Amino acid sequence: MANSCPVCAGDEIVLFLQGIFDSETTAVLECRRCGVQFLEPMMSDAEAATYYQDYYRKQESRHFARMGLADIQARAIRHYEQYRDIYTGILGPSRRILEIGSGSGGFLRFARNASPQAEIVALERDPVNRQFIGESCPGIECVEHLTQLAGRSFDAIVAFGVFEHLPDGAGFLREVFPLLRPGGTLALNVPNKAHALVYDYDLAEFRKFTYMKQHCLTYTEQAFRYLAGQTGYGVERFHYLQVWGLDNHLSWLRYRQPRDFSDLTRLLSRETLEAYNCDLIAAKKTDLMMAVLIREGGKQT
Repeated sequence: MANSCPVCAGDEIVLFLQGIFDSETTAVLECRRCGVQFLEPMMSDAEAATYYQDYYRKQESRHFARMGLADIQARAIRHYEQYRDIYTGILGPSRRILEIGSGSGGFLRFARNASPQAEIVALERDPVNRQFIGESCPGIECVEHLTQLAGRSFDAIVAFGVFEHLPDGAGFLREVFPLLRPGGTLALNVPNKAHALVYDYDLAEFRKFTYMKQHCLTYTEQAFRYLAGQTGYGVERFHYLQVWGLDNHLSWLRYRQPRDFSDLTRLLSRETLEAYNCDLIAAKKTDLMMAVLIREGGKQT
């Protein structure tokens, strides 16, 4: 078992879970100092390259219905609209916006609508996704590697559903730093460690489902503060957002597996669903956490 934390270098490491969704031999370890959870072993670069080929098709076993890129994009846009105030607050008056890991382009379309005059750049490595972005997000520049952006500066950089995939979070923050203007905003969406189904409802089947090889680390506020302090950023704030609602949670508690829960959605009022989400947000027990970092003036620490 690892003897130090990859974030804070703490040496109090405990076993949280043995065996995850797609690997019985992978363990989830937890640092008692900063609370971060990390996989052991993490995928090698070669394993990751193979794993992410045809990524969406490989994720179909996690969903009750097959989804194309247009479906995934539409679902993402609904999420951004649901929390419109938060996402437009991140963009603010930005003239230059970079999204790292654009996937199907849901945020690109949202950002174009919210900031019609802004210069928006997408970084997406998957060629199928890049083609789809070109078709569905006209007028948005799309690149494959950060090196293609050397010398450029952005007011806001976002990476949603990306940071948890990286074994070296500090390395990523340092790599992005030169691309963000002093005072600029970096927003990262990651799975929230304190997920209600994992901790409050203590649902073993969901715990096994939610940890997977692609998510190298599961973060806490404290872990982000360590990383920011190491890499020249300040922590502006955290947001908590709920993607899946009471209907989904009731389905998991009843059937203990992913399934079509639309029968429960029809049963519950919109007000009930929204009130449940608000309660989870207030308690910081959501499925998603956003860290908003600011590039402080001067050079990296």
